[in-house]
Amino acid sequence: MCGKVRPDGRSEMPSRSTWKLNLLAAGQGVSSAGDAMTPISLMLAFQSAGADPLLVSLVLVLGLLPSVLLGPVLAPLVDRMESSRLLQILLPLRFGVGLALAFTDHVSLILLFLFTGSAVSALVGPTMSLLTPRTVPEVKDPGFAFARVESFRSFGTIFGPMLAGVLIDAFGARTVLTLDACSFLVVAAVVTLLRVRRYPPEHARSAGRSWLAQIKAGPVSLGQDLVIAAASLSLAGAIVFTALLTVGQVYFLRTDLALSPALYGLVVSMHAVGRFLAATFLAPRIHATRQARALFLGGMAMGAALIVIGLGHNLFIAGAGFLITGAANTIQGLALRTIVTTRAAPETLGRSFASLGALNNGATLLGSLAAAPLVSLAGGALTLIIAGAGTLASTLAATRRLWQLNLAPSTEPASAPASGQTAAAGTKEP
Repeated sequence: MCGKVRPDGRSEMPSRSTWKLNLLAAGQGVSSAGDAMTPISLMLAFQSAGADPLLVSLVLVLGLLPSVLLGPVLAPLVDRMESSRLLQILLPLRFGVGLALAFTDHVSLILLFLFTGSAVSALVGPTMSLLTPRTVPEVKDPGFAFARVESFRSFGTIFGPMLAGVLIDAFGARTVLTLDACSFLVVAAVVTLLRVRRYPPEHARSAGRSWLAQIKAGPVSLGQDLVIAAASLSLAGAIVFTALLTVGQVYFLRTDLALSPALYGLVVSMHAVGRFLAATFLAPRIHATRQARALFLGGMAMGAALIVIGLGHNLFIAGAGFLITGAANTIQGLALRTIVTTRAAPETLGRSFASLGALNNGATLLGSLAAAPLVSLAGGALTLIIAGAGTLASTLAATRRLWQLNLAPSTEPASAPASGQTAAAGTKEP
């Protein structure tokens, strides 16, 4: 099983049934496709109506800002409630907000519902991260479960935008937004059907600490463990630079390489394909004790690929490079999630994930804001080179913690409890 490391260093695959994990992952894949369709639908609708470009940019900003501002504030709920029960509340609520968004024509209400939906999703993500490893309790390495879910989510990310374009042409944006809302009901139904439970530790639920103290426990938990702190800050620093990619690749491919819209879409899609391939074939074989080195290598690969793309000035180099950036992105994200799961205190694990999401989304916003003026000054190719160099520098700064230390869980993971237990159910995932 995945609790052992083979002589070649790879994680062994689980021998028991993983149907619960596969079903949960498939549900999240459907939701991921919907998540990819909504911003496309709104941006196209605003652009077709002749809206100000700032309004189009707000669609992207409001998808990230609630996680930064509200995620850590609301996160104590994640650590105080049983995970599946919380999801059974949040997912129907997210459906209602999405449906309201689909049938609203006023711009102010559209932005309000978009912000509200993102705030709800800021809780759904950490809660799902707590529940996911419980679907395979016999697997001691949570990285396997996270990789399986990421494989399905990446698949949804690839086909979501394609499906959105077809549906918008045929039925309009309202239909696409309605389908996205319904995708949350699909995930809610899956969670209910699986009957998988993840209870918080008994002492965490009855601690009686103030809400502010519970909020502070999230970021504090990331800083208490030196490996988690180094990994979190290293990836956040890298994200600031890799966020330049979103704007930089548009100008590099369309202006510097003068690609047609069709070729542009094909090359950009290589990033999503790389994410899918890494999540499906590579990430499940990386054992928990090797995730810190995987995070380091992922950052190095990401930085090097961006530099080569900018210097290569070639269609095929760009396609191969974006394939590598996608794979590296998946390895980085899954490695950090596994590190946090195996090392953070179980009573603050949900808040740790929420704080991590706030940190990474904040870094993404910062990089995105810097991208436009940088591209205007330096051009697309040089922006990608700067993004790569910054990513390498951020990764190398954490070399000692990510590479030289022998990573091991801070405590031994406990075996999964029966679904009716509470006191022991909050032990390490899983």
